[in-house]
Amino acid sequence: MEKLGIQTSKLNNGLTIATDCISNFETVSIGIFVNIGSVNESFSQIGISHFLEHMAFKGTIKRTALEISEAIESVGGHMNAYTSKEITAFYAKILKGNVDLAIDILTDIIQNSKFDLVEFEKEKMVIIQEIRQMNDTPDDFVFEMFQEKCFEGENLGQSILGTEDEIKSYSPNDLHNYLKSKYSTNKIILCASGGVNHDEVVDLSERYSHDMTTFDVPHPTQQKYKGGFIFKTKDLEQTHVIIGYEGLSQTDKAKHDLFVLSTILGSGMSSRLFQEVREKRGLVYSIFSFTSNYVDTGTFGVYAACDADKTREVISIIREEFEKIQSTLTEEEILKAKTQINASLLMSLESSGNRMERMAHQFLLQNKFFTPAEITEKINAVTKESILTVADRLFKTKPTLAVIGNGKDIENSYDSV
Repeated sequence: MEKLGIQTSKLNNGLTIATDCISNFETVSIGIFVNIGSVNESFSQIGISHFLEHMAFKGTIKRTALEISEAIESVGGHMNAYTSKEITAFYAKILKGNVDLAIDILTDIIQNSKFDLVEFEKEKMVIIQEIRQMNDTPDDFVFEMFQEKCFEGENLGQSILGTEDEIKSYSPNDLHNYLKSKYSTNKIILCASGGVNHDEVVDLSERYSHDMTTFDVPHPTQQKYKGGFIFKTKDLEQTHVIIGYEGLSQTDKAKHDLFVLSTILGSGMSSRLFQEVREKRGLVYSIFSFTSNYVDTGTFGVYAACDADKTREVISIIREEFEKIQSTLTEEEILKAKTQINASLLMSLESSGNRMERMAHQFLLQNKFFTPAEITEKINAVTKESILTVADRLFKTKPTLAVIGNGKDIENSYDSV
């Protein structure tokens, strides 16, 4: 009988294997996660991690692009990939009888991608269209602006997508060299969750990953939060705003306090900001808070979209809610936020994909696996005093204000943040 829960093994080539067996699942989510993202790029390589991810399913020595997609889709599965600041992921969801096929294909694209020139040039245009789409989507672009200002001059401030000129400048050889210099097995974990057998996954991974090796990959320089003001004028119906501060790193023990604080302020229809800015005053349709935790640092922010002539008012109200939390926080809303977070965690356990991703991120960014019970225990340990401590710490950092749209005297709003 297969052992339930997370099991790990390490292959002779240095590749870590982690499985999470759920005996009543007929499906398996399986992925290769690499601790390489835009933070690892030099300033002459911006966007290359994302470009490499795009080329992953475009053909290998063994398979054409069509053969890759047909192989997975013919058994009812699907594949995808993404690039973030610190992680690049390639994953598939398949029926439990097709684990062999999924591991074969995923390891094939990591080891044997061809970067065919015809496919390469076509994908350049696809990425350029993605960049243009993001630039034309203000509620996406304002997050780019916010990140850039939070970490101006740092790798974390670079665009994951890159610019059109940067993408046009790359050659297949650039991607090949980047892959071979960054994708060391000590930066990679292969994770599987669902109706899976650990020993089978280990055996298959060993069979198919024979060309993967361990080598030294330089660590990114320590990333530092900067903060400041950035404003882009654009003729829009609404002005899009993010107000933020330096958040907490992945390993900061106070990050669970920040999760609870963020939930109270701006997660859901009963949150303080939603009630005050939308329900009571009707100033916005969308408003929410968010946190991002990186290896060295993090961010906390609030996004809102409003009419141009209401921008300064909305910014002022958000700032007032930040200040009010120090004197009006109640035990009742703390308990509600904890329940909300814990329920969300438990609901996510019903998805093999979420479980797979959680395993990978925990291992690559914290070098440890945390059970749902351990996470819930940390959330339940949050107190009013610990929330107020992290709020005081948060709001003493230099603020960041990112705004795109129309508006008057927006620069003056930064002084009140």
